[in-house]
Amino acid sequence: MSSRRQPMEPVDGLKKPTLPGPKPRPRTLTPVPPPSTEPATEPTEISAGDSAGGTVLEPVTEPEKPKPARSKKTRADKTTTPARSADADTMKPVSVSVPLTLAEAWRDRAKKDRTSQVDVLLDAIVAHQDELDALVAAAGQKPTVNDGLFDRGPGSKGERFVGVSLRIKSGNLDVIDRLADKHGAAKRSPFVAAVLAAYLA
Repeated sequence: MSSRRQPMEPVDGLKKPTLPGPKPRPRTLTPVPPPSTEPATEPTEISAGDSAGGTVLEPVTEPEKPKPARSKKTRADKTTTPARSADADTMKPVSVSVPLTLAEAWRDRAKKDRTSQVDVLLDAIVAHQDELDALVAAAGQKPTVNDGLFDRGPGSKGERFVGVSLRIKSGNLDVIDRLADKHGAAKRSPFVAAVLAAYLA
């Protein structure tokens, strides 16, 4: 017995169905519309209970609050102190010439009182303000030394003078200079030395 399958005889009127082939894909794609540039509108609210024909509630916007106006200050309002006070508070560097021993005592007193040498000078003037005439006059009388033949002044063998640097307010310096002139001192330094010598004695 042969295992080979014999072909069937064709039947009249019977046709082998044929499947349609795949449809060709379109070559061009549908263009995508560009995004809309119009701003999105906020949804309106509809009152509850009205399914149709309800009243549309418009969104309520709060009115902008007016900003308080700033008052402009003039240049005259910004100036709180007069020009005269500003000049009086200006610090001026000065130097006074006093004997060396007096300068050392002056410095030591400032350290002891934990203050400045300017404050010590001002305290000395205030403490002796009622006797400034006598102090200046006494300091102007230079004692002489007689060696039996000549009267010699202390200039050749006198004490060495040193300069003391200070920073003092312009107004206070004007007061010191006026007092020195009023009470007979020829210069500022002799007046300062006379007052300090009495105060630090």
